[in-house]
Amino acid sequence: MQICFRRLALFILIISTCAMISAQDVISAADTAHGKSTNIKHGSRTYKGDYVVSEQPVVQVHTTDSSLQKKHNPKIAIALSAVLPGAGQIYNKKYWKLPIVYGCLGVSCYFIYDFSQKMVHYRNEYRYRMTGETALLDPSLASRSDESVLSMKKSNTRYMEFAIAATGIFYLLNIIDAAVDAHLYYFDISDDLSLHFAPYFQNTFLAAPAHAGVSIALKWK
Repeated sequence: MQICFRRLALFILIISTCAMISAQDVISAADTAHGKSTNIKHGSRTYKGDYVVSEQPVVQVHTTDSSLQKKHNPKIAIALSAVLPGAGQIYNKKYWKLPIVYGCLGVSCYFIYDFSQKMVHYRNEYRYRMTGETALLDPSLASRSDESVLSMKKSNTRYMEFAIAATGIFYLLNIIDAAVDAHLYYFDISDDLSLHFAPYFQNTFLAAPAHAGVSIALKWK
């Protein structure tokens, strides 16, 4: 009787184990069919139960989608160029334009300084002559008349004003250039677009003569 009881207990244990294994297989198959995985990922490791089944290095994924990148704002480029000329070009990553910006502004500012110094010199010379302060006169201008000194003062004043206008124009062009580059920051200039010039010939197969010329074709590769 005791032997029969042991056999019955062993038989029940075997049936229960098989049932549990079958149930796990059914759950795994159902999860797979519904696109689910019973594996648990934590960091770079994948766990199944209490065991590590795989370990992979973490890979950083980069994207070129502009909607996922920080938006390049033209207003920022305009503000930077307005506060500091050339800063908008740096924001747009157009570093090669910096020598042009600072070269134009530097030359125009130099002429402003040079013409202003000459204007002040001739103005003081004319004033000293009118007030009789001979001790302060410039000996190099002794051979020039009062009208000539006054004319040179007016000429240098006009040149200084031109240099100031040129500086303002270069300053505005610096802002406009930064704004245009910022608006065209995502513009596609890849080799997918191509412009071709090719000879053109058309035969009408009628009494009219054939036509020949040059055609322009824009193609997407």
